[in-house]
Amino acid sequence: MSTTFFCNLSVPILVSEDRYKYFPFVAVFRGIPFDQVDAWVMHPDGRPRSDRELAAEVLLELRRQPGETSEGELPAAFEVSDILQLDRAAAIIVATFLAALPRV
Repeated sequence: MSTTFFCNLSVPILVSEDRYKYFPFVAVFRGIPFDQVDAWVMHPDGRPRSDRELAAEVLLELRRQPGETSEGELPAAFEVSDILQLDRAAAIIVATFLAALPRV
């Protein structure tokens, strides 16, 4: 049975053609058993999985933190898949997930 957990984080969002800005969110993650993390980060053939692959598998949703950003700052339409296109955003999401993953 899969559980979810929440964690605060800031991720970069593209705000113009070549400019990013970090925005605070509450991430909703799908939990995995802590004892399966070693296997989860690897492909069956032993190659490491990319941050983008890992983040896409565990990040369910990004929710705005109330009062943290005005409506005009954050792009009107953004999807988790759009955010994961930026390598540093995927890396932040994976690192935050691993740090916050319940150890039970």
